[in-house]
Amino acid sequence: MKALVVSLLAIAATAVTAAPSRAIDVRNEDERSYTFTVTSPTMTRDITLHGLSLSIVVCVGECEFYVPGVGRTKARGNDTVAIRNGRLRTDHQEAAVQRKP
Repeated sequence: MKALVVSLLAIAATAVTAAPSRAIDVRNEDERSYTFTVTSPTMTRDITLHGLSLSIVVCVGECEFYVPGVGRTKARGNDTVAIRNGRLRTDHQEAAVQRKP
């Protein structure tokens, strides 16, 4: 019984201290394919995204997205990263651009 209680406490402590992972939508709204690099505190991964497609990236904390020749941006939580007209944007950047006069 004591071992079970210790195990449950260890699992609870891990759940509380671990950073939550969230899914980030990555959309390619252009017709051409792009290969981009996703970097987070726990991994680095290259992903090819074909034209007019969507991918989901599970990210712990904040991830950086880099598309050679297009740009670099950071996203976290439930953000959406989009390539549109050869430019890389996150949804919070789009909101900031729309608010400017």
